[in-house]
Amino acid sequence: MNSAQLSSLSRQTRERLAAARRSIGDGGFEWYPYDSLANLLNLERAFGDRYLSVLDSAKGKTVADIGCGDGDLAFFLESLGCHVDAIDFEASNHNGMQAIRILKQRMASHIEITDVDLDSQFKFPRSHYDLAVFLGLLYHLKNPFYVLERLAMQARYCVLSTRVARYFPDDKPMPQDQPIAYLLGEDELNRDDSNFWIFSHAGLKRLIERTKWKILDYASVGDTQLSTPVDSKRDERVFCLLESHYSLANVDLLHGWHAPEIGGTRWTTKQFSARINLTGRAGPDRIRLRVYVPQDFGPRRLDMAIDGVPATPAMLDASGYHDIVRRFRARGQRSIVASFELDQALPPDAADDRERGIVVVSLDCE
Repeated sequence: MNSAQLSSLSRQTRERLAAARRSIGDGGFEWYPYDSLANLLNLERAFGDRYLSVLDSAKGKTVADIGCGDGDLAFFLESLGCHVDAIDFEASNHNGMQAIRILKQRMASHIEITDVDLDSQFKFPRSHYDLAVFLGLLYHLKNPFYVLERLAMQARYCVLSTRVARYFPDDKPMPQDQPIAYLLGEDELNRDDSNFWIFSHAGLKRLIERTKWKILDYASVGDTQLSTPVDSKRDERVFCLLESHYSLANVDLLHGWHAPEIGGTRWTTKQFSARINLTGRAGPDRIRLRVYVPQDFGPRRLDMAIDGVPATPAMLDASGYHDIVRRFRARGQRSIVASFELDQALPPDAADDRERGIVVVSLDCE
């Protein structure tokens, strides 16, 4: 898909929606007043070809449109050939989800509509999504950490947008290198008590990192100099393209991996390997492995090979986190296979019947 094709497809969806709305009339409810499809242009401007390739790869796969409003984006994604779950909360949706339900019927759509309260201990309707669309919703959540972590467990990619700020309400600048979240009063922003957390850029990036996502692209629009949490005229929005790293969802696990632990890390056996996709990455030439060495684990030597070419071994001689980075020569291939072997592992015992090599936190190319 290119820019012209995206524009044409979004225009066709807009025309179909307009015709359906005209045929429905007032319907006894108020339509969602904002142009949800305008986000497509914002996302393309922010991310360019990377975003278009994600849309291309979503064809025929499962997508969650979370906070779907009247479903404009859900119907657009369906037109691409996606299997779409349109998710919102009936109690807070602009018209109690009446509009999306009647539009689905009128447009002979097959999207699945689900009522989910993200402020509860919720469950998504499917166990796995290839892509989640999560636009303009994060700062309306009471517990954004829980929602993003839960989503990382169940989605490979996420397109996210949210409001951010550079200044406090009293016009004092936020320390831009500090991970700050400002908790709004119930009527501080647009006199709307459904607004909660406005993050600084560093705060948002820390939240994304702690919930096991990796930022592939990041851009902001609006007032990028003087934004505050409370002034609608000084509104700044961030658009992010994210990849889940929860339980190493970003790679294909080949052999030597145990089931994920709470928090998404994985124990390995003495030997383990994974295939890392390089498609769409801008010239990756380094592999980064992050591992955790438990207390009293003892020193370990970790041998490595990338596509069969040996790399310098790593000595893990202290407890805690270790970041291991090794260069490799990319030759235009679509993926690489990284293989690892420890010089020793913990054997099965009465407390754990698994062979335990090391705890892997993340594995990626950069």
